[in-house]
Amino acid sequence: MGWDQGLDYEETYRLLLKDLREARKKEGVKALKRRMYLVILLTQLRNGSRIGEAIEFISKVSREYSREAFITVEKRRDGYQRLMILPREVKKADLLALEGLLERELQKHGKKGVVIKISTWVKKTYGFNTHSLRYAFVGYLAEKKYPPQLIAKITGHKRLDYILHYTQEKAAHELLLRLDSI
Repeated sequence: MGWDQGLDYEETYRLLLKDLREARKKEGVKALKRRMYLVILLTQLRNGSRIGEAIEFISKVSREYSREAFITVEKRRDGYQRLMILPREVKKADLLALEGLLERELQKHGKKGVVIKISTWVKKTYGFNTHSLRYAFVGYLAEKKYPPQLIAKITGHKRLDYILHYTQEKAAHELLLRLDSI
């Protein structure tokens, strides 16, 4: 299924949250970077965003100390902005601890460079790609029977056919497997 690596939303969320709690206990630059990456990944998963959108969101809410913000959707030329929400488990103390680190990383490597660094770290650490977090979110909402129109609005998809293709492909695959057991 391409970018979709079949991640379970709830299982992946618990894994990233467990690792964030462990990272909070450690000190040093390496531990702080890990904490920053985990905050970004939890945010990406919680919102079904692209990794670049999650980076932009964390940068914005770290400066403003808010729990929500509108972020311009990548890959859309119309300037559409979507609401993103900070996961409830990410505390103000996390944002304060990361204050300045993300901005320094963005200044040093640029947004694309930070995306590559996080993507490489995720692949090495967990064995999946960051975009599969977006698909895990879409799949989770589809399993909960939310309408594709609502899922597209939340994720910032301009065209509904992307959501329909993904959710119907997954449902068809599952149906085919169930039919095999009859």
